[in-house]
Amino acid sequence: MSATRILPVAVRNAGDLATICAGEGAKSDPLWERATKAKRQWARDRLAELGTFAWVAYNGADPIGMIQCHPDRDPMGVGVAIIDCLWVPKKSRWGRGIGSKLLAEVETTMQRQHRWFDGKPADGMAAIAFHGEAEGQQSAESFYVHHGFVHVDGDPDLMFKPFLPETVWTPTPRAVMTPTSLPDDQARVTVLLGPLSCPFQYRILSQTGTYVGEKLGMTVTEVDAVIDPEGYLAHGGLTGILVNGRLLQHDLLRREKLDEELTGL
Repeated sequence: MSATRILPVAVRNAGDLATICAGEGAKSDPLWERATKAKRQWARDRLAELGTFAWVAYNGADPIGMIQCHPDRDPMGVGVAIIDCLWVPKKSRWGRGIGSKLLAEVETTMQRQHRWFDGKPADGMAAIAFHGEAEGQQSAESFYVHHGFVHVDGDPDLMFKPFLPETVWTPTPRAVMTPTSLPDDQARVTVLLGPLSCPFQYRILSQTGTYVGEKLGMTVTEVDAVIDPEGYLAHGGLTGILVNGRLLQHDLLRREKLDEELTGL
């Protein structure tokens, strides 16, 4: 086996960041192809906005893991790199230290002078430790605890690692934004598919839209930001599913809750 290399994501390898997130059989699945295309666009937009924001682990020429993050600065000026996703897709590579190497690369980078923080090092790192690990997979929570992260009060999924013990960080509240409903959205299901950081999320949105349309006997219209950027921006440039112009709160990952919500429409 070749030694694992960690490389920053740039325009030349943004496609690797997108395809590593796709599931088995993705190359023969049109929906996965659309989802990875949307992520490639998202990655290009992110690079233009933030510069380097993600890294990919390689075994030879094969991408085997990824990490991506964004900056946050609290009202006191504490600058933190927030890890949005750390992913090693193949079970055969779990437990081999790939995630630890990716995390270490971000930590080393953020402890240097950085453009995100006015040419100064970050004050720490944070991570969204989502639950729901697969069988045989280390939980995100235990992984981050092992690497020195602690829970942030008031948010069960958010964890923080200060670079100096005395650092106190007040996270920026997560903004809740709603897509704009247009007259054409009445009497139909409108699925807003923007450039997304996660192809799986894109796929779930599309599948949920189809499910809702069949369940309610309604026409389904997909507005894809890559294919119809004007239509997507007219809806506020936000993803989601509108039913009769109202934003759905659940998707197929929580089918029972989704069905309850649809019953009430």
